[in-house]
Amino acid sequence: MLKKFTGNLSQKEKSLKELYKLIFENGSVSKGDLIKLTGMRQTTCTRLIDELLVSGLIKECGYGESSGGRKPLMYEINKNINYVIGIDISRTYTKILLMDLSFSIIAQAKFKMNETTTPDVTIDLIISHINKMMKLYQLTKDDILGIGIGTIGPLNREKGIIINPNNFPSDGWENIKICERLNDVLQLHTILEYGANTALLAEYSQEPFNQFRNVIHVIKGTGTRTGIIMDGRLVLGTDKLSSLGQGHMIVDLYGRKCSCGSNGCINAYSSISAMKNDIIDAIQQGAPSLITNKVSNIEDIDFNDICQAVNDGDPLSTRIVQNAAYYTGVGLANLAQVLFPDLIILSGPTYTNMELFYDVVTSTASKRCEKMYSNQRIIFSRGQLGENATAIGAGRIVLEHFLADSASNGTLNKLYI
Repeated sequence: MLKKFTGNLSQKEKSLKELYKLIFENGSVSKGDLIKLTGMRQTTCTRLIDELLVSGLIKECGYGESSGGRKPLMYEINKNINYVIGIDISRTYTKILLMDLSFSIIAQAKFKMNETTTPDVTIDLIISHINKMMKLYQLTKDDILGIGIGTIGPLNREKGIIINPNNFPSDGWENIKICERLNDVLQLHTILEYGANTALLAEYSQEPFNQFRNVIHVIKGTGTRTGIIMDGRLVLGTDKLSSLGQGHMIVDLYGRKCSCGSNGCINAYSSISAMKNDIIDAIQQGAPSLITNKVSNIEDIDFNDICQAVNDGDPLSTRIVQNAAYYTGVGLANLAQVLFPDLIILSGPTYTNMELFYDVVTSTASKRCEKMYSNQRIIFSRGQLGENATAIGAGRIVLEHFLADSASNGTLNKLYI
């Protein structure tokens, strides 16, 4: 029945959708609260609740607190009436999650992205994993609401096209009609969105993050991707801006050349590739490092080698990581001094795998903000969902699509601008 909550709806169907949406958003709610929230008559609300119960979309979930009379009966959505699939396509891996409507993970799969994972290979692997999950849990396409994809820009979200992402490890990622191709094979409605937005949407649904009105979420690894919530609403920005991201904010006007053509961008100092190149250059110029004991060819070092060297107290790696984190903190402070966030969520491998990087970034950003605005207090967090955030949020936009107002084509419902 959820799939019928789109298109031209009768007044009754709109009312059923409104009630379901409120029950979903509140977690559990009483009939009295629903009447207050909707302004419906008691008889009308009772009739519609009964219809939602009979259809299996909602269920009774016990009794709430009494306000003087009998304890009210509470209602919640039936999380197992349908399922959603969330996909995260990044430069380093692709993750597929099968989730119920509470976005609890039922099954998951993950594979590395490398020079062999062309669009054809990647799409075939996604289809194969989805089919295996559906077969394992005996699900048909009617059980699945749809597929949400969170990935790197630039994108044409309306047409479901990945346009031309930077620094993908394989060739061929130009103008890929990924939604059309998945829908053609799996016959499942597919939605494409920026991964930074889906990750923030997922994190923002968690307690206590959903209590904040202004939130910045930064995913940092090979590049820097940023999602922003202002006054409780997700700001999508433009496709052109999203293709570059906050990592191309200039922090040194006459600094080193960046891949985008400008000088002094954050990414030129603090991306994983920038840190790796700085370490290689220093070692080749004779600087001592513990890393030389771990690899026969210094050109072969990877991010894990850098993390291990920092954890082992290697002076060279520590100095370079601290420098990279300092520039990142400066850029984050610049962003914060414009947007005045209450909360900044920092995720991605540079934050989650290196305590030093996270500590220097947050310390630098805090100190610079405090100098400018002594009454501004920013809370920093690594988030709660880890590397699953992007895929969970991608699954969430599928349900949001079916619950969005008919007059709006947005996929992110009340958070969508």
